[in-house]
Amino acid sequence: MNNSSILLISSDDKIVTSVGDVLDGIEGARVSREDSSVSQLNGAAVEMAASHDIVIFATDPSNAADLTAIEVLTDNRGENTVYLALTDGDLPLSKARALTRAGVDDVLPYPTSDDEMVEQINQWIAKRRAVIEEKFTGGGAVGKLIAVQQARGGIGSTTVAVNLADQLLDRKGRFKKEATNKVAVVDLDIQFGTVGDFLDVEEQEGLLQLAAENFLPDVHWVEQSLVRLPSGLAVLAAPQRFAPLESLQPEQVEALINVLKSMFDYVVVDLPRALVGWIEPVLAETDKLYIVMDMTVPAVRASRRLMDFVRADNAQLPIDLVVNHEKKPMMLRDHHREAAKALDMTFNHWIGDDPKAAREAVDFGKPVSEVSGRSELAKSIAALAKSTLAELPKDQPAVRVQ
Repeated sequence: MNNSSILLISSDDKIVTSVGDVLDGIEGARVSREDSSVSQLNGAAVEMAASHDIVIFATDPSNAADLTAIEVLTDNRGENTVYLALTDGDLPLSKARALTRAGVDDVLPYPTSDDEMVEQINQWIAKRRAVIEEKFTGGGAVGKLIAVQQARGGIGSTTVAVNLADQLLDRKGRFKKEATNKVAVVDLDIQFGTVGDFLDVEEQEGLLQLAAENFLPDVHWVEQSLVRLPSGLAVLAAPQRFAPLESLQPEQVEALINVLKSMFDYVVVDLPRALVGWIEPVLAETDKLYIVMDMTVPAVRASRRLMDFVRADNAQLPIDLVVNHEKKPMMLRDHHREAAKALDMTFNHWIGDDPKAAREAVDFGKPVSEVSGRSELAKSIAALAKSTLAELPKDQPAVRVQ
């Protein structure tokens, strides 16, 4: 599936209509139009152009203002954005070279036949796709998948998932700003997921599109759908609009997980509480499952049921329990020992109760490490991440996402 975003820039109504109609006929293309000449583009339009895959603009290379504007446009290009100049088909070679020096990837003659234009644009779509796929899959690394499940509602599994992903970046350097690992956090609770709210990510509709349309996601689609934070963390948030859980298909989720593992060293998935059919391909690829619980009787019983369900089909899957809202005690109390016996598990991970730090992080839309780095919550999550990195070392260095 091409699923490419194309921006057409022209102040000529004839070009907007004729070329726009051709672009609309390209399979999988989403076409936007900017009614402006290149030299009249403002900052907002330049920023909009950088967010598209392919930008096509009508220009006269004899116009010095156009050439200057093109340089500004291409200097602010988004990663892997392609710029195509639409100009006179009888353009002298010297002027074509001027456009190339200004940063244009190719010159499209106008007017030309619809078929020729579609062929040229499809060639650039294919080239761009090949570059992206080589970038993310050429290294051959296979990332680790960490799934986070809640034992009961309101237990704080999203807090754990988001902040664990942040800490798995394993930032180094003098100011702890340089991410050692490539990490993505994915919200598969497509009905009520709040990962995007926790990280102040604007509305994303990628998973809604995946649920509504019958296609398998590829590297290109995933790369388009992710939002990358300044820290380096990549986010695939749940849609804001309601989507039935059953609308995702197992083969779609399997393809999504496989692509993510090819792109990132660590992928943290915040699972929905409902155990729908497409959970199985997630668990099949999971390297570690964390069940977030507390010491209440309902949470202990739900954790037991979850473990039994998972192990019925994935007997070898490593499962750890994360006790949230409780600092690790010096000595286990009776109810701790009874819970451990009922679960036949040792409690290795405890997340201290720190509602103030958790609330501040949500209010600011940032990980706890950036808001309350010295809090008990931040220290507990850091310890969980350290344990995870020790248990699941990445296979090999992968190509870094810019």
